[in-house]
Amino acid sequence: MHAHHPLRHRLFLILELQSHKDKKVAQLFSWVLTLMVLGNVAAVILASVPAIDAQYPLALARFEALSIVFFSAEYLLRIWTAAEKPRHARQTDSRRRLAYMLSFHGLIDLLAVLPFFLQTLLPGMDLRFLRVIRVMRILKLSHYSTALEDLMASIYAERDAFISALYLLALSILITSCLMYYAEHALQPDKLGTIPDTMWWSIVTVTTVGYGDVTPLSAWGKVIGAFTALSGVFTVALLTGIVASAFATRVRTQELEFATEIEEILKDGQVSAKERRTIEHLRQAFNITEDHAHAIVRQILEERSLLKPKD
Repeated sequence: MHAHHPLRHRLFLILELQSHKDKKVAQLFSWVLTLMVLGNVAAVILASVPAIDAQYPLALARFEALSIVFFSAEYLLRIWTAAEKPRHARQTDSRRRLAYMLSFHGLIDLLAVLPFFLQTLLPGMDLRFLRVIRVMRILKLSHYSTALEDLMASIYAERDAFISALYLLALSILITSCLMYYAEHALQPDKLGTIPDTMWWSIVTVTTVGYGDVTPLSAWGKVIGAFTALSGVFTVALLTGIVASAFATRVRTQELEFATEIEEILKDGQVSAKERRTIEHLRQAFNITEDHAHAIVRQILEERSLLKPKD
């Protein structure tokens, strides 16, 4: 059990957008964080233009310094308030903080400030690489969106089917690249002279990108190219279908879990102020829209009223 710390708990609720007492402060913080992230992405994009980078170097440097201060303070606050996380209640504060630091969100928050410390510790490091890392700050918005987590969870749930589809895709690339090598390596030794070269051609063809910079010349090469393009349509469509189906299944599962939790809360057929706060917390946890949540609650209350014995 960890010691009760009112300020830490209050900050934790604000950072996680779960505070009802400081709801406006939490919303303001989320907007500031979002604007800082989008501003950083815009700054990195604009700094890649030589004319803008040469004309506004001081403004860009000051904004980066402000961003480092903001993201560093946020990261340290999240580490400190991680002790208030409700999960793993028997763990110590230190273990909870370590769990946050090693979590997906914790690593993303570290990545947001890492370029500054890398540049400080390794002054000769390529600035272009550091700018690429700064673009990754866009992932900080995942604090307020479960899109990435839902996608990864959906793929994991259908991992067997997904791996099978990837196997078919790899098999298609390997077979068609080998066939294209034997059909075209003598005619185009500079473009399709090796199997690694034909594998690149096969990958861009199977994934339906088709740059058009390399095309088969022989009759057999054209037949293989047509087969490769068709197999790409089938395998990519299969992968897309698996991911879409898994994502839809996860959404339905979350709705069912949310409805089950609400049914348990509304056993008495009444909604108290405390129950409303619990429902709102569950709505955010299960990523349910307000309108959908209200519809589920209304439906459950109507069913409860119909089941009540009439006098």
